[in-house]
Amino acid sequence: MSARPELVRIGDRERADAADRLSAHAAAGRLSIDELEQRLEAVQAAVLARDLHAVEADLPTPAQRGGPVRRPPHAAIAFALLLTAVLATALVGHPLPPLFIAAFLFWRAGARRPGRIEGARPATARR
Repeated sequence: MSARPELVRIGDRERADAADRLSAHAAAGRLSIDELEQRLEAVQAAVLARDLHAVEADLPTPAQRGGPVRRPPHAAIAFALLLTAVLATALVGHPLPPLFIAAFLFWRAGARRPGRIEGARPATARR
């Protein structure tokens, strides 16, 4: 027998995650300080998953917030391909063109870095 998802009991981890999400909504201007305090009290008193869902029902979920999802560059694959190209051309006797291609790719990668999404945390910093 499987319980309905909204009737599953929650623990401290789920409450902490909900509190973090509410704090982010307050920082984005969606909640006033008073609303945040009231909702945080409700989160701390929550026992079932439906209690948490009720506290966040009128707030957008991360998928609804919009904006394109940026994927990290595939630097390892690009580096491996570049290394393979350099080795292949070195064996043939013409190693310079891949070096110019590498310099161009690194230059372009460096130009894109300032366009990172503000407020994004590295994957290792997420809980």
